[in-house]
Amino acid sequence: MRTRSIVLPLLALLGACTMNLAQVEGPDANAIPTTWPSQSLVFAARTADGVFVVDLGWGGADRALRRGLAEIGATPEDVTDVFVTHSHRDHIMAWPLVRHARFHMMAAEVPLFEGLTGHADVPSRAARAVRGDAGPWAGEVDVRPFSGDTTFVMGADTIRAFVVPGHTPGSTAYLHRGVLFAGDAISRPYHTGYGPGMGIFTTDKARNHAELVSLFERLRPYDVQWVCTAHGKCARPDERFIRKVLR
Repeated sequence: MRTRSIVLPLLALLGACTMNLAQVEGPDANAIPTTWPSQSLVFAARTADGVFVVDLGWGGADRALRRGLAEIGATPEDVTDVFVTHSHRDHIMAWPLVRHARFHMMAAEVPLFEGLTGHADVPSRAARAVRGDAGPWAGEVDVRPFSGDTTFVMGADTIRAFVVPGHTPGSTAYLHRGVLFAGDAISRPYHTGYGPGMGIFTTDKARNHAELVSLFERLRPYDVQWVCTAHGKCARPDERFIRKVLR
């Protein structure tokens, strides 16, 4: 019992640590961890056409998002577009703060986001039973679904969506200025290094793996400098990293 009392807090602490977030930030871009212990990430960037965010965090996300946006001279009212990697509740909690924005996600994720259907993984089913749905009702926000890899242009900036279903039916990664935000399709569970989405939260592990193989092929034409998980762990996408993810 004593060993367990020491090990569990240590694992939580390891899970809380972010990695290399400063490398993907700048005067008009900010990576915003929203809660302990999972450090569920929001990424915000200012473009000539407005401010966009990737994901919307977990507990305390409203406060974290306000602070993070202020650091790039923006407010929640300035957010024009939200790009959702997937709709697990620890990635969408601040949606009411930016409910005026356009919400972009893979079509298969929309009914999960809007609570029309429930996630298949056990933790999500349990959370829904205890706490209800985390997202908006159908029609409550402006959802713009896409069905395949899609390019969005905002001023001089490009956001490329790469669909990677498996962790959830509509999981998507987003590439912006050389940084790939992979959602939970890629994970870094504690000390074991990078890999596919964590099994307990993943709908279809085999498809998650297959889609990651496809993703790295689809990314070859682009200059990807960093890959970041939805929980604040960023790494260079060299061949060693790719082998670890696909092992």
